[in-house]
Amino acid sequence: MLNSLEEIISEEKLGEVTELKGNLNLFSKLERLLLEDLPKLKTIYHHALPFPQLKEVSIRGCPMLKKLPLNSNSAKGQRLIIEGEEGWWKDVEWEDESTQIAFLSTFKPR
Repeated sequence: MLNSLEEIISEEKLGEVTELKGNLNLFSKLERLLLEDLPKLKTIYHHALPFPQLKEVSIRGCPMLKKLPLNSNSAKGQRLIIEGEEGWWKDVEWEDESTQIAFLSTFKPR
């Protein structure tokens, strides 16, 4: 069942949750995001999300995942490590050039 997952957070579901809980940062305590063996996963979320405590992102076996929910603001003041396969990393699509530059030094190949 999980190997057919294409999206982690849909805009519709996130909208419902934030409506119910107010405008809280749902990921304020998330420190590690590990995604493995999700061959059909295309997106975590379509837009950048705030992850103030995020320290590590690890992606393996997710060849369709081309965008991360990060922008240049996501890198500010953080020591983030992004782990993944080199082939996957070179195909990641960034929001803009400043985002790509901000995250180039965070990559750690596995």
